[in-house]
Amino acid sequence: FNPASVASLIQLMLGGLHPGHRGQVLHARVRYFDPIARRAGVPEGVAALVEAIDDTSVTLSLVNTDQLNARTVVIQAGGYAEHQFTGLKQGDISTAMDADTLSVRLAPGAGGRLHLSMTRYANRPSMRFPWDRD
Repeated sequence: FNPASVASLIQLMLGGLHPGHRGQVLHARVRYFDPIARRAGVPEGVAALVEAIDDTSVTLSLVNTDQLNARTVVIQAGGYAEHQFTGLKQGDISTAMDADTLSVRLAPGAGGRLHLSMTRYANRPSMRFPWDRD
């Protein structure tokens, strides 16, 4: 018996389904990377929550709990960059996009809600980190 469970974190942070215990593929709307530490996952002190999902978008809340230092997080469209972001809406500001990643800088103690439009399964899946892809 292993009391550690990541299923809730996958659902709440990635908007995904737990791949099970047999090495199945991770199906997720987003995935996070720490560009400073050059690793997968949110940077230290950053919290992420998938608030809503529909067939063409995902809504995220990101918060930097560090009161002294800014943080940068890279958001990838899909667990393997298989999706493509087509737009970003934050508050009343909308921006057109055509990318499989988005870099977000969070000021100390700051947070925000991002509504990301996307085309699902638009790209060939890749295991490479965002900074290693062409």
